[in-house]
Amino acid sequence: MKRPLTPLDFVRRAIKLYPERTAILHGDLRYSYRQWGERVWRLAHALRDAGIRPGDHVAVLSPNTHQGLLSYSAVPWIGAVLVPLNTRLTAPEYAFQLEFADVKLLLCDATLLERAREVAAALGIEVWIMGEGAATQVGGGQDFEARLQEAASDPLPFPLDLDEDSPITINFTSGTTSSPKGVMLTHRNAYMDGIGVLLYMNLTQDSVYLHTLPNFHVNGWGGVWAMQGVGAANVMLPAVRADTIYEAIGRHGVTHMCAAPTVLSMLTDPASARRVPPLLVATAGSPPHARIITDMDALGFTVLQVYGLSETSPLITVAELNAEQQALPIEERAPLIARQGFEMVNAGEVEVMDADMRPVPHDGSALGEIMVQSNHVMLGYYKNPQATAEAFAGGWFHTGDMASVHPDGRIEIKDRNKDVIISGGENISSVEVEGVLYRHPAVREAVVVAMPHDTWGEVGCAFVALHAGHAVTDEELTAFAREHLAGFKVPKRFEYLDDLPKTASGKFQKFVLRNTLWEGQVRGVN
Repeated sequence: MKRPLTPLDFVRRAIKLYPERTAILHGDLRYSYRQWGERVWRLAHALRDAGIRPGDHVAVLSPNTHQGLLSYSAVPWIGAVLVPLNTRLTAPEYAFQLEFADVKLLLCDATLLERAREVAAALGIEVWIMGEGAATQVGGGQDFEARLQEAASDPLPFPLDLDEDSPITINFTSGTTSSPKGVMLTHRNAYMDGIGVLLYMNLTQDSVYLHTLPNFHVNGWGGVWAMQGVGAANVMLPAVRADTIYEAIGRHGVTHMCAAPTVLSMLTDPASARRVPPLLVATAGSPPHARIITDMDALGFTVLQVYGLSETSPLITVAELNAEQQALPIEERAPLIARQGFEMVNAGEVEVMDADMRPVPHDGSALGEIMVQSNHVMLGYYKNPQATAEAFAGGWFHTGDMASVHPDGRIEIKDRNKDVIISGGENISSVEVEGVLYRHPAVREAVVVAMPHDTWGEVGCAFVALHAGHAVTDEELTAFAREHLAGFKVPKRFEYLDDLPKTASGKFQKFVLRNTLWEGQVRGVN
């Protein structure tokens, strides 16, 4: 009989084939896959005992902990839909998302309870409290571990009646724009994405994966399930800092991780950088810059750039290199890795098309929008049919990312539609300008956005964070930029910040910076 495609098959396989291998490493805690499976079944039974039924929505609000990871297996196993929540939102934002997503139960880490307790109570949503200190805060809800201990531990059969095109999660977009939507990803979406993660990250049962990427962010790019597909070990990391990352790598022999480019900047900062044994790190979220890739390589990290969106499960392209390119010096390899590369073999068709939906020439300069037809593409936006219809106009999913295609077929993102700076009728790629600024030895992070200008309509403004102990002047950065860019592309203003605004997954929130420059004025590009 036909078997539904779902990442729950990864979970089933790990429990069956790797019972004594390490599933979870969390501080001093270790679970084998046999022990992990027992906890999956206990949570699944506990949810059923609490009245959660197929199609119901269960939210999880947690850093990267083993309890939070458990929800990604147990909730969908009983046919319910998981709603992962961003760990850095405010109480009003949680109130909106919990109510909008029709959540019936909230699994909340004790460290985040204060932000969600009153919100959940006002909405009549029961809370199960996870993590250290949960037992002392039962006034705010039920003790998660106590509920598990009260539940049965007998295995639940694989859900053969599952509809693979039904939602497995509703993921709210990450906040790089000001209007997050609920992205409905299906079991089939998540399965196909997981296969790509296993393939392109070369994961095996001997792999040790560090959860540096927030698991709520598009399901940790599939990492919440993919590792179980081969019985790999999951190292949980609730606090993502350079020191905790390096400590976990040394302690657990980490071989793989995923992180946004901002985390790579953190790791390569001279104040914290250390050499590591060979380690593959997949990066996405925003285009990484060649200098960061070069710096990571010098520390022992091999950087693999992947690309996608919440709406595409998310990974659809990979910066593949052939044998000849892999043999190049890192200075020549890094610019190739910094491009988004080629469509993944499991991702369907990824095309760059012009306004008339015709493929752009492969000349490295003609601009078009990245569009997708794929088993990775979402079911739609929850309770938002208009936005769903707009996203699928013409039978393709529209990413909103502007790119060119090089003669070898390699895709290179130039900008988001809204982030292109249109100065005197000329288009300026903020990504290109940022890439130049990153080459300056004093610059740790750089974000370039449009600011209003009386003559040219808008020009570039650069927000810069410097490496510890470094200083630089506007004049020095301007002169440096002029060595590599046409004059009209050089930022006309520099602002220096210790920390640039980011989402919890490490993406820069350009709209936050741009809004400070356009207050009281209307910009033509939204």
